[in-house]
Amino acid sequence: MKIEMKVTKLNILLTAISIGLIASIAFILIQPLFGMVTLTSRHASAYLNNGAYSETSALIVSWLVHVGVSIFYALLSTIIFNINHSILVSFGQVIVLGWLTTLAATPANEFVVKFITTEQFPALSSLSALNTEVGPKLWLHILFFAFVLAGVWLTRIKAFSKR
Repeated sequence: MKIEMKVTKLNILLTAISIGLIASIAFILIQPLFGMVTLTSRHASAYLNNGAYSETSALIVSWLVHVGVSIFYALLSTIIFNINHSILVSFGQVIVLGWLTTLAATPANEFVVKFITTEQFPALSSLSALNTEVGPKLWLHILFFAFVLAGVWLTRIKAFSKR
C-alpha cells in the first residue's frame, strides 16, 4: 500500500511537471496573440536593466521563474483534479484559479523582479494594486488553466485506456 501511494504521488508530481512545462511554453507562445509582450522578455529586460545580469543569464532566470510558477500552478490544478475531477469542479477551478492568478499577477511579477534585481524583499507597499481588470490577462490565465486541465484529463484518459 505504501509503495502504491508513493507511485501515485510521484505520478501526480511528474504529470504536473510535464504539463506545467508544456503549458508554460504555450503561455509564452500565445501571449503575443493577446497583444502583450511576453512575460519572459519583460522579466529578462528588467533583470538586465536593473540587476547585474548578462543578457543570457537574465533570459535563463526569467524562464526558470516562469516555468517554476507554471509547474506550481499545474501541480495545484492536478491535486484539485485528483481530489474531485467532476466537470463542475474542473470548470470552477479554471475560472477561480484564472481569476486569482490574474489578480496577483502584476504585484507578484513586480515582487519577483524587485527581489531578483535587489536581492532583498521589496516592501509590499511598493507594489502595484491587485489587477481587477477583465481583459487579456484574465483570458490568458483562464486559457492557461484550461490547457493544464485538458492535459490532466488527457493523462487520465490515457492511463485508463492502458488498463
